[in-house]
Amino acid sequence: MKKMNRILVTAIMIATMVFGTVLPSKMASAATKTGYSRINKWTHGFNHDKYRVKNANGKTYKMTGTKKNVKLKTNHYLKNYKKTTWVRIGVTQIKHKGNWMYYYYMKPITKKKRAGGWVKLTDMKPVKTYKADKHHTADFDTWYRTLNQTQRNEYVGFVEQGGASDGDGEPSQIPKEYLN
Repeated sequence: MKKMNRILVTAIMIATMVFGTVLPSKMASAATKTGYSRINKWTHGFNHDKYRVKNANGKTYKMTGTKKNVKLKTNHYLKNYKKTTWVRIGVTQIKHKGNWMYYYYMKPITKKKRAGGWVKLTDMKPVKTYKADKHHTADFDTWYRTLNQTQRNEYVGFVEQGGASDGDGEPSQIPKEYLN
């Protein structure tokens, strides 16, 4: 009886060691694909505009990984920064589930300087906006919000071909008829 218990305990220990080390490593390698990818990050050559929180349910993210496998980890919730003024210091476009979206790297102007992170363009609103009229185009943020998801996906092609900024250093606007 004692020999049977020893054999049974030994078999359980061996099974635990084998499955405890082999299975988690297989699961970890399968979980490394995030479904997010991005194009280049720009941190120079554009205006550092001021922004306020538009979507209190939004988040700031820390971005790690490669261009083809970006990992976004939440580091702050925008609901805690509703009255804070933020400044844009970086720009990128991130693709998730086949859809592209602009992300800005934002830092607060106030004492909470560690609260910076990547934020969706649609979660923030510029302090100053310029709407389109007869002689002027709208500012980029206002213009980008008017695009549907298909037009946003097509806009990435223009950015990748080098049309990333206009003469003022802002991300460029193109006529919507090119985005259909």
